[in-house]
Amino acid sequence: MKNILILLTFLILFISCKSNTKVTTVVTDTVFCTHNVVLDEQNKIVPWYSPAENAYDHFLRLRWDFVKTKAPNSPGPDPRSRYPQYYFYCSFLLRNDSIVTDAWMNDIAEKIPNWFENARLFYAYSGDSSVMKLMKDFIDYTLEHGTSSADFAWPGFPYTTTNSGDTIFRGFSNAGRLVLHEIQVDHAGEMGLTYFRMYQFTGDEKYLKEAINVADVLAKNAKKGNKDESVWPYRVVMDSGRVTAPYGANWTGCYMLLDNLVKYGFGNVSAYADARDKARDFLLEYPMKTGYWTDGHTDTDVKSNTYKSNLSASNMTLCLFDYPELDPEWKVNIPKLIKWTEDNFVFRTENNEPSTMWGANIVGEQDSFNFKMDYQTSRYAAECARWYAVSGDETYKEKAYRSLNWVTYCNDSTGMAFESPVSKGILSWWSDCYGECPRMFYHAFAAIPEWAPSHQDHILYSEGILKEVQYSEKQVKYYATAENGIEYLRLSFKPGTVTISGKEISSGKVLVPDTYTLKKLNKGDYALSVKHSKPGDVIISD
Repeated sequence: MKNILILLTFLILFISCKSNTKVTTVVTDTVFCTHNVVLDEQNKIVPWYSPAENAYDHFLRLRWDFVKTKAPNSPGPDPRSRYPQYYFYCSFLLRNDSIVTDAWMNDIAEKIPNWFENARLFYAYSGDSSVMKLMKDFIDYTLEHGTSSADFAWPGFPYTTTNSGDTIFRGFSNAGRLVLHEIQVDHAGEMGLTYFRMYQFTGDEKYLKEAINVADVLAKNAKKGNKDESVWPYRVVMDSGRVTAPYGANWTGCYMLLDNLVKYGFGNVSAYADARDKARDFLLEYPMKTGYWTDGHTDTDVKSNTYKSNLSASNMTLCLFDYPELDPEWKVNIPKLIKWTEDNFVFRTENNEPSTMWGANIVGEQDSFNFKMDYQTSRYAAECARWYAVSGDETYKEKAYRSLNWVTYCNDSTGMAFESPVSKGILSWWSDCYGECPRMFYHAFAAIPEWAPSHQDHILYSEGILKEVQYSEKQVKYYATAENGIEYLRLSFKPGTVTISGKEISSGKVLVPDTYTLKKLNKGDYALSVKHSKPGDVIISD
């Protein structure tokens, strides 16, 4: 009997030890983007940063630190030299240990919307308001120096692109691909959405006025789309109104701008609703069925109704998680869109580049430039993470995890990015590396709050704009500007009370307006989701 008891005790201790064993990792001799690659027991990639549970947080802070403290000013003359390089140039390279500008072009309307999204999410996550001041200054400069003339056919509309080094934005004409005053309408719509979001954050009416003007021009030019011509032209020359590319598919930014103005009752609501519905109908009838998610970014002269760009499909996928009313079949179409990315931009490769590295799917950009990139991989990971949260399918969680781990390697320990580390001669673009790439991590946090740091308090994600964010001991406060908004948080404490505009709300198993759901995480932390029907102050306390 004594021997049996000893044996049972040993077995219990053995099982207990096994259940608490940490994942074994191996630091390899392989160096990737200045870091030794770290693999787990499955020989799959895990973050290089230790502790690994803080790696995503570390990545996000590194990239903002680089922007704030290491981005040099532009080369002269004055007044250009007063401003950082990212105001006037698309990308940078390292030469003799100095960060120097690339002379290709300036992708204003890819940069501004993506940087704003990254900034407002990082502000909510960290409480660091300096990034919003940075964005306000950047947007103000662009409004003053990058808006079309009132006597143009497309008046008071945002310029989306310009020549490198231009301090007045008038179009990317130097390379002979595009002409003076030519813009991409889809990216101009995303600028309009950014203006509206900046209005929500600041309350400054000038941003609302600019957003309404963009919406007015969109509404005036909207038409029923077909397989050859989309609801708006992809590219237009603003002074004459001449259409240079009739088909595009990246219309979610325009849809969201119009939809928000309709919801809040700003501007010509009936005209906006009609244009919004035309955009919805086109997206569902054509690219969703044909797979021709066409655009060419702001430096290409694509003129095609069969061209494919991962950006357009990815924007649609991410939009559907926050605007499911856009597509009644969103639960059917989202996994199809993720597979579309895998078929076209993971497993179809350029110059024999890999499709996977150490278990991580890595993602290309567009048909004519299908190189593997950190920001496209980050987009894919965000989509997989959010689909896992809806479907519960663990394969998507695994895909998201490995791809995000790969992305964390794509900068050095100072935050200087390597956008396309398996390609040759691909520079690091400010818009991609410091806007699109990091903002996708917040989507992943919303879906899988366990990936945010433990024993800390963070607002992980919200579609709506938050302001007046305050973190204090066992309390989180903020003002939510959205109607029917949802905020996702990870907390180091169990909330005792949650109030919206001074009224306490209750918890429930299903998230409905003016309630919250709570999930216990490991290490004594909690995941909290708050849904409110109206804008107001939200206070979460122990």
